[in-house]
Amino acid sequence: MIVNEREALSRAMYWELKRRAPSGVPVYQQTPFQNDVWEALDGDKDDFLIYDRCGLLTFHIVLPFSVLHYPYVEAAVRATYLKNICNCTVSKNHSVQTCKSTKKRNIHNFLFVVYINS
Repeated sequence: MIVNEREALSRAMYWELKRRAPSGVPVYQQTPFQNDVWEALDGDKDDFLIYDRCGLLTFHIVLPFSVLHYPYVEAAVRATYLKNICNCTVSKNHSVQTCKSTKKRNIHNFLFVVYINS
């Protein structure tokens, strides 16, 4: 999911952002008077917050490391998806049975967070 800022310039560019978003990735537009999603998640513009299937934040990647020509975002998604970082046990219907870890990861002074529902 992409969350567009609630600032006027960002709202004006919403349709361009939606057009450029990958197919199947929803783009959410905040309204000017609602609580700020980024503030609630302790994030900022251009951050990537990555959550695992339990809803645990596994990676929080900030500028300049969130620029996509660096490998950090892809590595965080792959690690969360392939490595099962929090040791979740998920049934066939994707409901969480157990989650053994509730800690955030801090690798090389970067907080990495990922939500993957596989």
